[in-house]
Amino acid sequence: MSDRRNSLHPGEQPTSDDGRPEDPAPGPAADRDRPAARGGIGAEEISQAADALFFAMRRARTTGAEHYGGLSLPQVALLEPLATEPDLPVGRLASSADVSVPTATRMLQQLESKGVVVRRRSSEDERRVLVSLTDDGAQRLALLRGHLRERQARAYEAFTPAERALLVTLLHRLTDLVADTGTG
Repeated sequence: MSDRRNSLHPGEQPTSDDGRPEDPAPGPAADRDRPAARGGIGAEEISQAADALFFAMRRARTTGAEHYGGLSLPQVALLEPLATEPDLPVGRLASSADVSVPTATRMLQQLESKGVVVRRRSSEDERRVLVSLTDDGAQRLALLRGHLRERQARAYEAFTPAERALLVTLLHRLTDLVADTGTG
């Protein structure tokens, strides 16, 4: 590798001593670009990239969650619908968070003991338990959601407007395709 790499001007590609373009420096970015350059992207590479994105997003959502609202990722998933609609039944919250009703009930008991939610019996059907955020719970959830959105906005600034538009289109398409594979 040439020592010129550190003195390149923007847009200039490093070359070896014999004038041929050098391979990119080893690392995650170079590894991501190699298959694309060869045109050999298959299902395995796409799956690996999607998995890496999923885990990175999960880590990013979990990191700092305790500092911004003190809520875990599963708790946030359970509470999200309550941000826009109060008095939801436990079953609906469980379904939205993709957990069982007994699991949701245990989580809600913990959240109620921390003052994040209140549970009450439905006046129309005593068997139904309705859940609402407390003022403190709403503030915690809003704080965490705001922090996450700020971090996401900063990350998305790395893309051009055209790349962001393409990213949104492709993510929606991928979501639809993944959702369809579970029903076929």
